[in-house]
Amino acid sequence: MIVVGVDENGLGPLLGPLVTTAVSFELARYSPDRHASIGRELGIDDSKATAGFGQMAVAEGLALALVEALYGHVVDDLDALFECLLLDGPSTLRTPCPSASRPQCWSVQLALPCFGGSLAAGRDMLRGLSKAGLRPVHVRSATSCTGDLNRRLRLGQSRVEVDLELMERLVLDARARTTGPLRAVCGMVGGIRNYPARMRHFPLSGLTAVRATGGTLAYEVDGVGHVRFEIDADARHLPVALASMVGKYVRELWMERQNRFYRGHDDSLSDVSGYHDPVTARFVAASAPLRLALAIDDACFLRKNARNVAQPASDTQLPLL
Repeated sequence: MIVVGVDENGLGPLLGPLVTTAVSFELARYSPDRHASIGRELGIDDSKATAGFGQMAVAEGLALALVEALYGHVVDDLDALFECLLLDGPSTLRTPCPSASRPQCWSVQLALPCFGGSLAAGRDMLRGLSKAGLRPVHVRSATSCTGDLNRRLRLGQSRVEVDLELMERLVLDARARTTGPLRAVCGMVGGIRNYPARMRHFPLSGLTAVRATGGTLAYEVDGVGHVRFEIDADARHLPVALASMVGKYVRELWMERQNRFYRGHDDSLSDVSGYHDPVTARFVAASAPLRLALAIDDACFLRKNARNVAQPASDTQLPLL
């Protein structure tokens, strides 16, 4: 059996990308409570508890060890990591970028590790999983940068719909890598309750809703497998927790590259998380003259206000079980 954990990072910030990540485990039998407990003992848990802004060392070591284990070599710079991890590679992501805006996301070289993470410590965590019979077999992240999000918002797609679309693509990517039974556990997406009304990639004609426990919506999807969306999935499922930690690392690396770009032009600017906090707000205001001088497209820098979690009336048709 393949168990795929999928989670998002960066759904609601002011700056930076939305990152959705999937980690697959090959298991003879999946025991959510026991496996989540094993993960927590090793330090693998919800990224909000294990990988906050400025506290990325554990997630970094683990992510780098995971990439080494799955791709057969150590990655020591950001571009090499992105080539391994991203569902859409760097060249694909750079293609639609306005030429003047591209440098903020892609020009700064970043050696890894850059947050004090230890590859040796990450290897130890993976060995702990292996001793418990838990073997990750695949990891992938999908991103939607600020420019892409703003473009989609102009076309009427909400952020939660973008997140769901990335989740679908990641589950299908995992499905393509195995012929056996697949079970995907995804974090609950925003306020969505009628998932079929928002899906773009799963075959809706072969999708059946199944009853699940409280706080969960679940479906059997022809040609895919069992797919469920759970509240607090990152705290309840080891594969989702690991996906959450890797995704948080990917987003923080993206923000670190952007921070270094702006500090390289003005060292008085602060490092920011990109979330809705006073430091980020001050950075947005303080960097405005520099961004104007560099001709950075505002749509590539700042997320626009939009219906992030709005639900159409059809979302009330399927209750949360």
